[in-house]
Amino acid sequence: MGDTCQNGQTVQSLLKAQGNNRISARSTRKKKTTMLSPKKFCDFIIAKTSSKSFEAGVAELYKDCYLESPTYFNYFKAPKEKNFSESVWLYDATRVIVPDVEYYHASWVDGFKPNQYVLAQAPRDASAAKDFFKLLAHVKAEGMIIAEASDEYSNNISTKFEKGAGGKKGCEKTSDDVSTAVIKDHGVNMKVVKFNRDTFSAQELVDMLEKARKYIGCPTKGPLVIVCRDGASKSGVFALADTESDRLAKNGKIKHTDTIKQIRFMRCNTFDTFESYELAINTIIELCHRAKDKKK
Repeated sequence: MGDTCQNGQTVQSLLKAQGNNRISARSTRKKKTTMLSPKKFCDFIIAKTSSKSFEAGVAELYKDCYLESPTYFNYFKAPKEKNFSESVWLYDATRVIVPDVEYYHASWVDGFKPNQYVLAQAPRDASAAKDFFKLLAHVKAEGMIIAEASDEYSNNISTKFEKGAGGKKGCEKTSDDVSTAVIKDHGVNMKVVKFNRDTFSAQELVDMLEKARKYIGCPTKGPLVIVCRDGASKSGVFALADTESDRLAKNGKIKHTDTIKQIRFMRCNTFDTFESYELAINTIIELCHRAKDKKK
């Protein structure tokens, strides 16, 4: 029989006698690899995006795998004046790196285009102001919004803000909810808008934003710096509103959920309270109402 050896032993009994000394034929076979071939890998990457661009596919794969940037751990070792709050962190992948500065509490954030914003903590003393102006010069900022009413967060940026002031592109002079200034020193030349309200409704926020955009000339070609006490809470809401203002103007639609996700991915502690998220959503609704009224 096929399974019997010449001496009468069956294959099974022979294998039993040999014990574990026999090497399995299966183990000698060439193992199949689980790795993709170069061609299949390239096809997989390109399939990640509708643009059929390998680079765009890599970027999409990166977003899928790299869900959260690592925390910038030097934050925890820095002097307290470097950070407004111990609970508002920086991500290493998006923090603004300034030459000759240990670090400044600020992050790059994408808007309607990449790196459209720098969300920064307001400088609260002369030493922080030096680093802050180095940051402005380094990123080539073309405008600034200070989303805080208290002079504590603006005096080290400019000593003079004119309420309701106009300019070349002029803010409307109907209220005192915004102040403006032009900075032409410290290696920068830019227009700055300061909001004079600490609490506001979505309608008031959009009013202030429209005046700021008109005065600064938004959308700017270079980065727009948005400043608040911690560099995250108010700055994140205004970055969302400004991004969706650009999108509505150009495309007539919004993508607020994508934008919120994008801002949170790049700037820690944005939209982390019910109040800020509610204000953000109501602001988007107000922007849509105004865009609809303009079409009538």
